[in-house]
Amino acid sequence: MTSLPIELPEGFVPLIKEGETVTVDQILAKKDAPQDETVNIMQGLTLSRRDAKKAIKKAPGERINPGDVIAIKKTFFGKVKGRIISQISGTILRYERDTGNLIVRTDFTQSSLELISPVAGTISLCNNKEIRIDTKDALVSTGVSLGTTGEGILFVLKESFDEGGSDNTLYYLDSRAEGKIILLHTITRDIIIKGDSIGASGFLGVVIADEEVDYLQQRKINLPVLQITDELVTTLHSWENKKVMIDVMSKAVILKE
Repeated sequence: MTSLPIELPEGFVPLIKEGETVTVDQILAKKDAPQDETVNIMQGLTLSRRDAKKAIKKAPGERINPGDVIAIKKTFFGKVKGRIISQISGTILRYERDTGNLIVRTDFTQSSLELISPVAGTISLCNNKEIRIDTKDALVSTGVSLGTTGEGILFVLKESFDEGGSDNTLYYLDSRAEGKIILLHTITRDIIIKGDSIGASGFLGVVIADEEVDYLQQRKINLPVLQITDELVTTLHSWENKKVMIDVMSKAVILKE
């Protein structure tokens, strides 16, 4: 039995309690739909009411995304003195001349407001910061985790576990790994790069050097990568050709089927 930790994102409220049994895909916590966001152009750029209106670069009905320029303050000669940059995705609703407020309707989906259980089990801890589920359907690691959560069929690169096999792992990594979560002995940047080009879905490995971790963090990779113990490798060998999910946040391998 494994205790699977699930961090509660800010604003989420638990719907379950300690001792309760939960099932796969059950809603564990919910968050209220976000309210419309307000950006005050006059205050943000220190502009008069008349100049604030002219500074706005987005009209009602237009969409915005993180990084988009909402408003620009310029000097008489056209030199940019300040910008307001969007931090959210949404649609411009209106601009209020009297207050200087630009109103944005933020994007959200129902799934973004619900925290779903990835496993079946029993709630052993539940508070405003964390939920823990005692389950037989997860393996939790304490190793390095990188990228974002992902899933796929488990593919064991057996050659990498042979004596001296780690030195030739790059050679043995081929199209068999397409769409798969790869279990191998040693993870390197070259393995990640080649796996990504093949179409791999993620990596589980026993060894990953600190310099490789630094490099991959700088590259901000999206593929899930999780360092596991030899003990977990033994367990996962029996799970080959079945679906697993790498949950990067909880550093867990979820046994899906």
